[in-house]
Amino acid sequence: MSGRDTRSTRADGPTPAYAPRPRRHSTWLVEGIWHLHAVVRIQLVWLALTLLGLVVVGIAPATCAAAEALRAERRGELTRALPLMWRTYRRELIPAGIRMLPLLTVQLLALLMLWQAAAGLSSNPAIMAVLGTLGAITAGWASVSLAAIAVAPRVRDQDLLVTWRLALLMPGAVPLRSLALAVLLAAWTLLSTTVWPLGLLLGAGLAIDLAVGLLSTRISLLLDDLSAHRHDPARHADPTRRTDPTRRTDPPRAPTDPATP
Repeated sequence: MSGRDTRSTRADGPTPAYAPRPRRHSTWLVEGIWHLHAVVRIQLVWLALTLLGLVVVGIAPATCAAAEALRAERRGELTRALPLMWRTYRRELIPAGIRMLPLLTVQLLALLMLWQAAAGLSSNPAIMAVLGTLGAITAGWASVSLAAIAVAPRVRDQDLLVTWRLALLMPGAVPLRSLALAVLLAAWTLLSTTVWPLGLLLGAGLAIDLAVGLLSTRISLLLDDLSAHRHDPARHADPTRRTDPTRRTDPPRAPTDPATP
C-alpha cells in the first residue's frame, strides 16, 4: 500500500451547492430518511430566511427558495441547502412578494372565516355553515394557487397579471392533484400546530415538499403543452399532420396539358 492517505479527500475549492451527486444504491427506507433529513435542513433555512424578512416580506421568497431546493433534492442535485436558498431568496425577494402577498392575504382572511365558523361566533347555524364552507373553499383554492407560484418558476416568471391568472386557474386545470394537496395541507397544518416540535422541524418544509411532489412536474408538462399549442395550433387541431408519412403535405400541383411542349 502506498503512503498516500486512503481516506477520501475533498476536492479543491468549495463544495458546490447545486451539483449532481452520485446515486445511492439503497432501500426506499434509507432514501426516505435522507430525504427527510434534507427537508429538515430546508425547513430550518426557510425559518431563518422568513424571520430575516420579518415574516411579512420574507415568507414569499423563502417559500420559493425552499421549493427550489426541494426540486433540486428530488433530482439528486442538492448538496448544500443554504447557498442555493440564499441565492433564490435574494432573486425572488421583490418579485415573489408582489405575486404572492395578495393571495396570502386572501388565505389569511379565509382562515379567519374558518376560525369564526368553528368558534360559533354567530347564533345562526346556517350562517356559520355558509361561512365555514366559503372559508374552506377559499383557503384551499388560495393555498393551491400559492403553491403553483412557489413550485413552478415558469408561473411566477410571467408578467404579474399572467402569473395571477395562471395561479388562479391552476386548481381547475389539475383538480384531483389540487384537491389532494388541499386535504393533505389541511391535515398537516392541524398536526403540526398540535405537535409544535414537529411543526418546528418539518412544518413548512414538508408542506412545500408535498406541493413540489404533486404540482411541480404536472404544471411544467401542462405549460409545455400550452406553449406547443400556441406555437403550432394547426398540429393540435389536426393530429395527423406531420404524423402520417403517407399523407401529402405539399399543395396540389395544377394539371398540365399533355399537348403543351
